[in-house]
This record gives sequence, C-alpha cells and structure tokens, in this order.
Amino acid sequence: MSDQQDLLDHLEEINAVPEENIKYCDIPYWIFIGEVESLHSRAKQDLPMLLAFNFDATKLERMLSLTGAMRTAQANWETKQTLKQVAVENWRKEAPIMYELHDELIDFMEFAFRNYEDLLNRLSAIKEGDSKADTIQDMASLAVLGKDNVELLTAVNFEVEKLDTAAAIADRMGTLLGEVNGKMYFEDDIKLTRDRCYTLLREVVDEVRNYGKFVFRKNHEKRQGYISKYKRQRMTAYRKTKTEEASL
Repeated sequence: MSDQQDLLDHLEEINAVPEENIKYCDIPYWIFIGEVESLHSRAKQDLPMLLAFNFDATKLERMLSLTGAMRTAQANWETKQTLKQVAVENWRKEAPIMYELHDELIDFMEFAFRNYEDLLNRLSAIKEGDSKADTIQDMASLAVLGKDNVELLTAVNFEVEKLDTAAAIADRMGTLLGEVNGKMYFEDDIKLTRDRCYTLLREVVDEVRNYGKFVFRKNHEKRQGYISKYKRQRMTAYRKTKTEEASL
C-alpha cells in the first residue's frame, strides 16, 4: 500500500482530532519518521517477547500505516512551504520595479497637472494609503488617469507606454499578493493534517516504546532501542557541555 493511500485511509480519523488535543513534534519530522520506522522493525523482531506481556500486535500495523500517512502529510506541507517561499521571493524581486514606476508616474503627473486643480485632486485621492494593496490599486488608477490625459503627459516628455506597463504590473502584482497572503495568513489545512497525523502516530509510538522499555528494563542494550536516538544524543551532548563548563 502506498503512503498516499495510507493518508487517505486515515484521513477521516486524522480530521477528527480536536485542535486542542494536537501534539507537536519536538524533533525534526523526518528524523521522527525515520526513528519510527526503526522502532517498527525492532518491535517486530521482539514481538514474541512483547506479546508475553499482553502487547497488542495490531498496534504495529497501525504504527506502520500511520507512518506512511505521516510521510505523505509532511511531504505535502513541505511542498506548500516551498510554494509560499516562491511567492514571497517573486514579490521581493518584482516589488521594487512596481514602487519605482509608481513614484515616477506620480512625479510626472504632479508636474504635468500642476495647473489643473481637478486633476491634482484626483491624483491626491489616488495617493491615499500606503499598503501593498494600496500601491497595486494606485498603479491601476494611475494608468487610467494617465490615459485620460495623454496630451498633458506627452507635453512633459513622459513615455506614455509606461501607462500600459503600470496596468500590467497592477494585474501581475495583485495576483502575486493574493498568492503571498493566501499562503501566509491563515491556519493551513495541510499543516493541520500533518500535526493531527503526528498526534495519532505519537500515541502509538509512545505505547510501543513504553512496552519495550518495560519488557527490556533489565537489558540496557535492547531498552535503548525503544528510546529516541536523537533525544539520547542531544542529552549526551548537553551533559558533556555542562561537564566541560563545570570544569572551567
């Protein structure tokens, strides 16, 4: 069975996890997934000994299928994150061009319209607001205002084709801003799916680890196999640092 199918099979159960019950992974997700796969292999080998203490063997199959679901959910989230990064990077690259043309249009129009109070009032109204969305709307409005008064702009040697450029930029940047905002400013369903899936998997993993640590409580080497290697190494490094600091 594929990892994608595992996610589909568990999706109803995953979506049913209340947000207040969600647990969050305190180690990198891919390391966690790798450790769970190793845990599954170890527990499968040790299954006869675990069964002697009434371990529920179906938990291993559940752990395996939830791991596949988790792998897909994490990959989906990383893909979404990549798309967000692309949208943000495109905005950063293209925004300076928009702002430069925005200021140029205003400078030329203020000069070209200097003797026309009604046009200056329209220009002043357009200039109100300084958010990204305001600037995008300004570009569209400035393009319209400029095309309505091409003769005045031509008289001050303005390149009128820039009005079409402004309209095109307004359209492009409006779409881009929607992509950026849509990926940044709401609690993402894909992330929630990943976190809920982790919550379900973590429950099974904790149960398997607790069983293993108990069954092999007198066998240090085997017991270590039921403890997160990542956390063991982090703890060892922490203790080493503390020892070195104490000896200074």
